[in-house]
Amino acid sequence: MTKNAREITVDVLNRVLYQGAFSNLALDHAFSSAALKEEDTGLVTELTYGTLKHLLTLNKILEANVSLPLKKIERSVLNILRISIYQMTYLDRIPPYAVINEAVNLTKKLAPKASGFVNGVLRGYLRHKDVPLTYASLEEELSVSYSFPLWMVKLFQEQYGEEAQAILAGLNERPAITYRVNTLKMTREEALDILLKEGYNATPTKISPYGIEVLGGRDVQRNVLFQQGVLTVQDESSMLVAPALVEEKASRYLDLCAAPGGKTTHLAELTGDQKDIRAFDLYDSKIRLITQNIQRLGLTSITAKKQDATVFQKELAGSAQVLLDAPCSGLGIIRKKPEIKYTKGVDELESLVALQRELLRVVKDYVLPGGLLVYSTCTLNRAENEDNVRWFLEQNSDFEAEPLSLPSDPRLLVTAEGFVTVLPGQTMDGFFIARLRRKIV
Repeated sequence: MTKNAREITVDVLNRVLYQGAFSNLALDHAFSSAALKEEDTGLVTELTYGTLKHLLTLNKILEANVSLPLKKIERSVLNILRISIYQMTYLDRIPPYAVINEAVNLTKKLAPKASGFVNGVLRGYLRHKDVPLTYASLEEELSVSYSFPLWMVKLFQEQYGEEAQAILAGLNERPAITYRVNTLKMTREEALDILLKEGYNATPTKISPYGIEVLGGRDVQRNVLFQQGVLTVQDESSMLVAPALVEEKASRYLDLCAAPGGKTTHLAELTGDQKDIRAFDLYDSKIRLITQNIQRLGLTSITAKKQDATVFQKELAGSAQVLLDAPCSGLGIIRKKPEIKYTKGVDELESLVALQRELLRVVKDYVLPGGLLVYSTCTLNRAENEDNVRWFLEQNSDFEAEPLSLPSDPRLLVTAEGFVTVLPGQTMDGFFIARLRRKIV
């Protein structure tokens, strides 16, 4: 039997919330398995990401409108309630009674005995929709209002103070779509001019000189510029990394945790595709992904190889400029993967710090004398960022911090050492970059 958009959304949410699937992969799987109209694909995407983004808020609303614990409600029924409350609270293009009717019909299909319950809950919410929620503390209010677990709210408050609420808001923004221009093929201005002439609503990114933001409209990945390797999907924050590493004197570059290859291919473009660039990652599937990107962009200077970054390769000792874009908690990319809010825990953050320090211990010996080590993450947890780099510098007196060359911007927090934290929002994920120079002794 054919599934409609709301049933597919419930399936995706069940996979993400209860089976550990990634939202983007679960959506891709759902779309490849169902023949949906474009507007229905848009609705599934909106309901999935909207429900995940506001999950704790939706749960709080439901707790005020049902008499039993949410954990006792059958999972598919609970997700029908969530997507319905989301539509009535955050969307205005679908009339509330149409939302309720769709919810009841879907419940009759998936859990017939619960259809009356769903109808009663949603009609009750509609009657009391304007009754404000109550909170025990400011932290709880922030947790529910922005839909972040309490521990994460407190972490941002402790680490960023008055910036914490802006971070929560930024991580809930709808992510912009940004593309990096392959300057081996054409300039950003030339690519932008072509997109504008073809009717795209496009604008240059403000901090990176290599990016273009496309606002709504058609899918650029079907555009000839993408197919010809002129454009690559990349967040503007990520576009700042490769330029921090490139120097004329260097002949070799290593990217130790390279998948999917955005920074690796940027290195190749910035060096004229003329340097020895090595890309490593842990799994065959990731190497295939890097290779696909290399081939689409028409690059020849990159060698991609399966390699555990914790295992030192003696033949590369002291030979390269080194990029360590370390595995991290991903707290900076919640805009794109909102399930991170609910799948990460404090214990995992602590174990990641240990892994990151082990990686730093290994990769430092690849750096050539006088060369650079760039350490980056897509998280906003300072234990994985500034604290790690300061620890590294204390342990390795032959390295020193060196500021990045970036324009002044309120989205960039710069420490006294020159470490950069990118605040999330607009075209940028939350991100961290530190540039370290190996002294010549």
